[in-house]
Amino acid sequence: METNEIQQTDVGLLDSFYDWNAFKTYIKEKWQHAGFQRYFKNTGWMFIGQAAMVISLFINIWIARYLGPANFGTLSYVLAFVGIFGFLANLGINDVLVRDLVKYPEKRDELLGTAFWLFNIGGFLAFLSVSILSFFLEPSWIVRSLIIVYATTFLFAPVGMVIAAYYQSKVEARKNAFVQIVGTVIVAIFKIYLILSGKGIIWFTLAFILDYTVGAVLCLFNYRRSNLAIRAWTFSSAFAKKLLSVSYLLMLSAVAGYLLLKVDQVMIKFYLGEVSVGLYAVAVKLSEIWYFIPGIICSSVFPAIINAKKSDENMYRGRLKKLYMFLGGGALLIAIPIAALAPWLIQIMFGAAYASSVPILQIYIWSGIGLFLSTGLNRYFLAENRLKPIFYYNLLSLLANIILNMILIPRVGLTGAAWATFISYSIYPVFAFLFNTHEKR
Repeated sequence: METNEIQQTDVGLLDSFYDWNAFKTYIKEKWQHAGFQRYFKNTGWMFIGQAAMVISLFINIWIARYLGPANFGTLSYVLAFVGIFGFLANLGINDVLVRDLVKYPEKRDELLGTAFWLFNIGGFLAFLSVSILSFFLEPSWIVRSLIIVYATTFLFAPVGMVIAAYYQSKVEARKNAFVQIVGTVIVAIFKIYLILSGKGIIWFTLAFILDYTVGAVLCLFNYRRSNLAIRAWTFSSAFAKKLLSVSYLLMLSAVAGYLLLKVDQVMIKFYLGEVSVGLYAVAVKLSEIWYFIPGIICSSVFPAIINAKKSDENMYRGRLKKLYMFLGGGALLIAIPIAALAPWLIQIMFGAAYASSVPILQIYIWSGIGLFLSTGLNRYFLAENRLKPIFYYNLLSLLANIILNMILIPRVGLTGAAWATFISYSIYPVFAFLFNTHEKR
């Protein structure tokens, strides 16, 4: 679907959201519009694709109960340590790639081929960095070996990343949802087999690698079914320079973002050990399962916001405020019941061995408010072509997280790490709004 078609069909969505009758009238009027139906279905497929996350959550709960806090903590630490270096594999160019695929569809093969080789270079650098640093930072040769083995995912991921970006640019979320759901089911079956057959942590590390390999194969299958071939991809040094020149700030922001998501678990391992990582990781997983929601909300309504910017600056600002209220309110609706039901959720899902995770979850879940709002602010800054604030606020949040973890973990323990995350996630939206982010520049 063309971007202006989306903008025309969604222009009244935010304005009618708080008036139920107006909202129903809007939906009835727009439902017959072909562009709206296609866009609505695409958004629906984006939500369906996230069903894979629900499947993964329940499988991970089973794995956590099976392995116990110590071994699950080791596995979570391995995943977190490697995940910190994901920014090198992505290079911050994914959003720029999607944008250029929309703007220059006739240069598809050149763009995809260039991004593929850049992702491969980034993936190799990520693998190399993880492997080298693991020798300096991890004394256990077993854990170090697991880290290096899991880091091979950086070498398998590029083809899937490129093809997923292509279907995102074509507004074909159904293709990516197919990969997410089918891939998750296949890997889930393998993980269940490992549990039932009594396998150890090495096998589960390999199972998480399988996520990436199966995803890459399914992406290739999709691409072939679209009568497209990766052998047609070409590399362009001009495009490579362009992608990197406009994405370096996004890459630096990604550095801070990846570290912000993972550094607490790595620091907990060094201060408190693997068991503590396992207890903390349970709270993280129950909180992060909701983090896909703000991305889908922003993808759904932001074209209408951008359309308003072209015609009426006041309407544009008003819709931004409504978006932030919607995101913040949604995060609250998630946090309140999770915090209240945390003792029951932990007991039922993970068992008595993880009882110490309850207070962690009751604090950590509120971090979603800052993250939801930050997602909306990221879209605003991208729309305004102001990339520096994204980097600066992410960097400030990261530095606060590290400093607070260094202070609070030794003194307070795991709840200190949860407080550090809540405070650091709140810094981005607080500072952005405090310094009059949405004044005219």
